[in-house]
Amino acid sequence: MLNRSVTLTETQRFLLRNVSIIVLGLFINQMLQTVGSIVLARVLDDPTKFGQVNLLLQIFGMASLFLNVGFNSSLIYTFSRKPLQAVQTNFRVAFFGSSLFGIIFGLILALLAPFLANYYQLPELKGALTLSAIMFMFNSMINIGVASFSGNRDFAVQAFFMVITTTLSTSGMVLGVIWPLGQLNLLENISIWMSVGAILTALFIGWKVERVHNPKWLGNIPLQEVRIMMAYGIPSWAGNIAKAFQQPFLVMMVGSSSVVAVGYLSNGFRITGFIGIITWAFMIVTFPFVAESAQDQKESQHRGTSCVRYNNIFLYPMTAVICLYPDQINGFLFGESFNTGDSAIYIRLMALGVLFSSVGRLGGSILAGIGKTKANFWVMIVAGVFVVAIVPFIAAESPVLAVWIYTGGWAVSAIAMIGFFYYEKFPLNWWKAYGEPLLPTLGMIAIMQIGALAPGWYPLFIVGGLLCLLALSIVIEKRAATDMHKLDARQL
Repeated sequence: MLNRSVTLTETQRFLLRNVSIIVLGLFINQMLQTVGSIVLARVLDDPTKFGQVNLLLQIFGMASLFLNVGFNSSLIYTFSRKPLQAVQTNFRVAFFGSSLFGIIFGLILALLAPFLANYYQLPELKGALTLSAIMFMFNSMINIGVASFSGNRDFAVQAFFMVITTTLSTSGMVLGVIWPLGQLNLLENISIWMSVGAILTALFIGWKVERVHNPKWLGNIPLQEVRIMMAYGIPSWAGNIAKAFQQPFLVMMVGSSSVVAVGYLSNGFRITGFIGIITWAFMIVTFPFVAESAQDQKESQHRGTSCVRYNNIFLYPMTAVICLYPDQINGFLFGESFNTGDSAIYIRLMALGVLFSSVGRLGGSILAGIGKTKANFWVMIVAGVFVVAIVPFIAAESPVLAVWIYTGGWAVSAIAMIGFFYYEKFPLNWWKAYGEPLLPTLGMIAIMQIGALAPGWYPLFIVGGLLCLLALSIVIEKRAATDMHKLDARQL
């Protein structure tokens, strides 16, 4: 049992070390995107043009969800369990299948370009969306290359790839504004420069894959392996579409009546994106981390509980700070002109939406790690059905109510995910996962709210709240470690 105790300690260290690496990469990504948005807002100095650019980016985000058809998640699963087979066969199958579907979806978007341009009464969209087919083809290749390192648990390289991808993509977006080519309009320039960034990224990642994994790029494509990979990957892929489409769909619906409101919503999503990277990082690490111990249910449950617990230790206080100070954060980043009466409501609701969504998103990764991918699909459908069924009818009249629906859908999906854990007979330790990590954040909020009653001393209360958060977090972690040692002693 002593060896098991050591193993658990090493497991926790592995989890926190690699999540820290991914968080750093995602934080840099979010910073790059935010800085790019700030540059656009200041250079364009026109809320209408700024909203048009963000509308184009949201359409790109929506279209990107349909890439890969689950080949990337299936490749991660195979790399985690059968690395030799992954290098010899599965990488080639995934690369071919993903590239093919990338071309197909790029062409579909090009065909839809005239209809979308007419729907938004924005003729410049037509050429921009047509040119973007190049970008999507290479992005599909990029995703497979990144998946090979995620499945191999080489998270440092994966984080580096994410930063490279975002750097070149954001640079292309900015270059489209400050370095226009020929007679292309603003949106077309952004599309072509972002495509150049995707090509450069694909070439670099392809070179790295060849150097590290040396996969068999050429050879036959076994149809049986294609069916196996798609059977595993499609539910996860469909769930990710249902999960991630809501944000761009919400923005696109609001954009049908006001591109200015698109800019406000996009800024809110960028701010709350900083807390979203916490769960995103844990999702990336959790999938192969739990898959590695899928044959041992007790160990998998322990790993799943640890992932959710540490996710919430970081997520709870960050969500609280954004909900307490939305106007200050928004005004500091984007300027007072984007700090409207409704912006604080948008930001608070989006922050709570990210918090609720973490239950389903991280829960889906845990269940996918033990081979149960269908839960991820149905839980995300629960979240998305409210947005699809209600938002199109109210977005034009009440964007704030539309965001309420978005957040409410995620709250219902969180309840559904907990139900799926019991359905799959894989319950976590709910108190350690969700209850105990909330205590330090409640202490922090209490001190900060008391400080609001004494404006002259408020900065000291903010510092006191953060110190309380740190102290209580250390206390509950020490108590958890003590409980673990007592359990091991009894078992000995």
